[in-house]
Amino acid sequence: MASSKFGITTTVRPADAISVAPGDDLQALVDSSPAGSTFWIEAGTHRMQSIIPKDGDHFIGEKGAVLSGATQITQFTREGGHWVASGQSQEGERRATDQGLPGAERAGYPETFFIDDKPLTPVDALSKLAPGKFYFDYAQDKIYFDNDPSGHKVEAGVSPFAFSGSAKNVTIENLVVEKYNSPTQYGAIGGHSEAEGWTVQHNEVRLNYGAGVFVGDNSQIKNNYVHDNGELGLGGSGDNIRVADNEIAHNGYFSGINPNWEGGGTKFSVTDNLVVERNYSHDNKGYGLWTDIDNINTVYDGNTVANNSGGGISHEISYDAIIRNNLITNNGNDSDGWLWGAGIQIQNSSGVKVYNNHVESSNGGNAISLIQQDRGSGAYGEHSTTDNSVTDNVIVTGTPKEGASGAVADFNPSGLLNGNNTFDNNEYHVTNTSDAHWAWNNTLDWDAYRQASGQDAHSTVSTTIPDSLALPVGAAPVVPESPVTPESPVVPDPVSQPAPTEPATPEPVVPGPVTAKPPAPEPSTPVVETPIAPTAPVVPETPTPVTPVPVATAPDPSTGPDPMGGGHSGSWAGHHWNPDEVGHHLKNLFESYADLADKGFGNEKHPTIDAAALHDLGKVPCGHWAEMSGLLS
Repeated sequence: MASSKFGITTTVRPADAISVAPGDDLQALVDSSPAGSTFWIEAGTHRMQSIIPKDGDHFIGEKGAVLSGATQITQFTREGGHWVASGQSQEGERRATDQGLPGAERAGYPETFFIDDKPLTPVDALSKLAPGKFYFDYAQDKIYFDNDPSGHKVEAGVSPFAFSGSAKNVTIENLVVEKYNSPTQYGAIGGHSEAEGWTVQHNEVRLNYGAGVFVGDNSQIKNNYVHDNGELGLGGSGDNIRVADNEIAHNGYFSGINPNWEGGGTKFSVTDNLVVERNYSHDNKGYGLWTDIDNINTVYDGNTVANNSGGGISHEISYDAIIRNNLITNNGNDSDGWLWGAGIQIQNSSGVKVYNNHVESSNGGNAISLIQQDRGSGAYGEHSTTDNSVTDNVIVTGTPKEGASGAVADFNPSGLLNGNNTFDNNEYHVTNTSDAHWAWNNTLDWDAYRQASGQDAHSTVSTTIPDSLALPVGAAPVVPESPVTPESPVVPDPVSQPAPTEPATPEPVVPGPVTAKPPAPEPSTPVVETPIAPTAPVVPETPTPVTPVPVATAPDPSTGPDPMGGGHSGSWAGHHWNPDEVGHHLKNLFESYADLADKGFGNEKHPTIDAAALHDLGKVPCGHWAEMSGLLS
């Protein structure tokens, strides 16, 4: 069960709430009630409810309340050696059907099929059916599959959304929302950017085809556990969006959509004053946290970003941002070459300040990268990689000859290298300073990099690799264990990066006119010496990812790697980093833990830690993560 920090919590029914029992028509109750009503959704499974709220409506789940977009199937026939579920007339909106991974069939088709809460993989012909797969015959309204349903829970996704529409100031809390056939780029909660002023809090959002949550202007997504959604955990587009204290995990594995086009933990487009803070984004297929297309005045503060296949934090074809106080480790294992797959990746973006982060690239991708390609212009000017600063970070690269930080370009390299980009006051830890762990349009060792670039003049380098610490553990999903043995998603073997091409750009479309940049959320004067001290989330038990039902046939080795279609493209001959997935984390938190220990911080689950022992480990400059001290007990 998810903790009170991430996901479901205990609530009390408000006195004026309208009760909704399983089987009641929630939309009919909303339609017959005035705007601003409160609905108490009772414990139990409420199937195929799609709600268009009124302004100010408030939906609260009693503990154990589940909104499911799926129908449970109990009647089956046999046909040609296959099991058949008849009467399946659902057919949702197909989006991005040309953006599938190599070998993925019916990517962008939102219809889903589950056995014991495990999504099966769609195929486009009956002849391709095998255990762990399903074939939807839309003309005959039949779903074919080969897994014996006897003694198992079998469900088919039907409804396209749980909550959607243009109502303002809606609140949704304390619900499990699962198995909706939300289309690609659309949320089971919120739909798309029409959801303005929405508060989505203390929910568990899982197993939806597209995105779990998507919101618009003046909205908040906080304290949710968003996991195992097919394409994307959560996203948004608009002004003044706040995303805080969520666990975002294991998303992007079963839609078939290429996560380099869109997918993974989060993705935000065309935002102003987006704040993403104290989230734990991990084990997603794609980036952990991603802003792409004309985002400005973005703040990433105090997040933990770990084990995401595409990379950690990516700020792409966007503008002014602050990336500070984040713990970033072991991301980018699916990336291939160049400086892709970095823990912090700034691509064709300007005015970004990166400071007081702890970035671990041992056994996973690169560390901090600035990348410039030919990406045109956007709402606030040219999409160039200029006027960025990378200062006061701890960067650990514990794998010899793998993982790098620096700047590269395959378009206008002089514009990048002379573009007022700065690296300084960083603390590097590598196994050998003679290895090429740095880049200034070419990979270089420490001395050659500093001589060629003039960068990192006041930075330090050490061949002592700090001890790795355990990452925070995540919420345990309430999805029951399946009798069907799960299988990890197939990741194609990496090969050389293709030649650079103009990347595909997902919706929304970039606004036309170029306007002046709006004011930044804080002064341009660096605050490195006295950064805001974020509070790291208290996290519960280790998560178990929901993975597709196993497929009997072996994957086709000829399918190759994920193309770098949506977010990036490029090549770097002779440089390939293909690290193993091993965690190395959090040394920079010690001093803050020690400070908390001095104050006697603790609770009954995590007693106070020993301050003297932690002080002996020495001060690391990117600390200030309160509430996590108990994790070291």
